[in-house]
Amino acid sequence: MGIKFRVLKRYFRPFWKIGKEEPEEVTRAEILSEVSFKGANLWLLFFTMILACIGLNMNSSYAIIGAMLMSPLMAPVIGMGFSISTNNWAMFKHCSKNWVLALIISLIASTLYFLATPFSEATDALISFSHPTIYDILLAFFGGLAAFIGITRISGIKVIAGVAVATACMPPLSTAGYGLANLHWDYFLGGAYFYFINCIYIGLAVMLLSRYMRYKKLVTFKEKPLPAKIVYIIAFLMLVPATYFAWQLVQEKKLTANINRFLDDNITTANRAVLKKRINLSKSPANIELYVAGDILTRQDENAIRNKMKTYGLQNVKLIIHVTPDIDQVKAEPDLLKQLLIKQEKKIEENDSLINNLKVQLDSLKNIKPDSLKAS
Repeated sequence: MGIKFRVLKRYFRPFWKIGKEEPEEVTRAEILSEVSFKGANLWLLFFTMILACIGLNMNSSYAIIGAMLMSPLMAPVIGMGFSISTNNWAMFKHCSKNWVLALIISLIASTLYFLATPFSEATDALISFSHPTIYDILLAFFGGLAAFIGITRISGIKVIAGVAVATACMPPLSTAGYGLANLHWDYFLGGAYFYFINCIYIGLAVMLLSRYMRYKKLVTFKEKPLPAKIVYIIAFLMLVPATYFAWQLVQEKKLTANINRFLDDNITTANRAVLKKRINLSKSPANIELYVAGDILTRQDENAIRNKMKTYGLQNVKLIIHVTPDIDQVKAEPDLLKQLLIKQEKKIEENDSLINNLKVQLDSLKNIKPDSLKAS
């Protein structure tokens, strides 16, 4: 049995083994070549950050993707992960200094743009990068794995470019800059939080994969000086809040899913629709604010609906229902008016479709001859 297992392992190992296509010195030099932010690299970061801000400000995915493809922002993060794994503390100091510099340059560029632009409204694209989800953490981790594999390949530029788009390191800093420019601290903290989570999980992925690929360590743990040991411990302690954030985001995702399920089961019917909903999980208690049109909900109906919330795990969530808004309230809410028109148009289309189907059935009945009915 043991012999068979060894034979199978030897046969399948080439399929899952991640080998090195280039010498370790070349990989290290390739990482370091993109880390320093001075001269052309500094201005490239500055201009791509402005481009990302324009994309978020105008809801242009093309501009955002273009900025992420060109930006060198991810290089110091990969460098820090690799240097921790290989105990290269000189490289770690160099990468961490440039990471701080890149962070400052990015915040200056984004803040200046949002101070200068006349369009100060927070767009959907900009808001989306102030609240990271569990999927963003997964993107950062697996993106970091893919990025390091790309770096170790002889021709891995396409992989690295794709990872830059997938992990989205730039847009959160644009959101943070928007928060600084407009003194909206929730956007600043949300964008910064998003960016730090990306950095932690990309760095962790690079660190783990370079360990798996057995890159040589410069010195052993015991031979490292005390400051290096402290940095090593801090790097692992950073995983504690990141893990907590991941757990917190999973709980928020579950709560949001339960809320949507509750609304579908109890509020939305054939004759009642939710025109607009606001879910705020950051408040204490969390609350759901609904604008409902259609069948009127009585006070008794509302109480019955609230009593069902416990079965969906929403006993600590506050439900606010605005039933059948009057025309003045709808006019004051352009989004609400738009949703109302869409709902009405959809209902008209459904009624038209039903009428057409009935007409076809009626015509088919008219064409049936009495003789054929007797024969049957």
